[in-house]
Amino acid sequence: MCTVIVGFDPGADTPLVVAAIRDEMRDRPWDWPGRHWPDHPALVGGRDRLAGGTWLAVDPARPRVAALLNGWPWDGRMPWETAYPASRGDLPLHALATPDRDPLDGLDLTRYAPFHLLDADAHRAMLHSWDGARLDARPLPVGVSVVVNTGLDPVDPRALRHTPEFARTRPDAGRLADLADLAGIWGRWPDLITAAAHDAPRSAGTDESGDPSGLIAHAELGGGQVWATGSVTLLAADRETVRYAFTDTPADADAWRSIDL
Repeated sequence: MCTVIVGFDPGADTPLVVAAIRDEMRDRPWDWPGRHWPDHPALVGGRDRLAGGTWLAVDPARPRVAALLNGWPWDGRMPWETAYPASRGDLPLHALATPDRDPLDGLDLTRYAPFHLLDADAHRAMLHSWDGARLDARPLPVGVSVVVNTGLDPVDPRALRHTPEFARTRPDAGRLADLADLAGIWGRWPDLITAAAHDAPRSAGTDESGDPSGLIAHAELGGGQVWATGSVTLLAADRETVRYAFTDTPADADAWRSIDL
């Protein structure tokens, strides 16, 4: 994951709303959200077929959400310059399987490349950041936060551009158990995602033509390799219910699908 927009307010009717944007190599195989893990039969999320983990998972029974972003190492090296024995995709599953709320309990973090792990429900939203040398855990403030690969970075171009608009339109739908439609739950947020998909994309690697403030990514890396936004997740949670919508075509406003929980 490269961008996670979090609206958190424990006093709201809908305390937690999330828009999570996953950027990945286009040819890396993955599965749509479902119950993919026999060891964690209650958890729902998309599955990375190569490593078997996920970038985001939901425990509908609590309800609770864990989302993973690749991080930036403290010494400036890119994370893929070193081989790591453990997959970061295991972390959301481990987090939701840890009932005492410490999502990294029992883990040797030196086995993992740098990451940011969001662990959130209606009562609390925490960001756990590992840079390869130090672990930082901090609560997200009440309001709307844009989390990127450098964490809570207020000068990141995406944060500067998009935080005000997502904050202004932050949905608060009321009782989620009574709602099912996209607009009724997430308000204007799906429209903002669709609009972003029609703007100039963010690029990476050898392609420097993109807009660094773009939410949706696309870069031609040569040799037929493409790095791009492959999917977007929308979540909304109150104290009893979570709603989950997903698209692999963010430019199409009609491509959203509700995920059965």
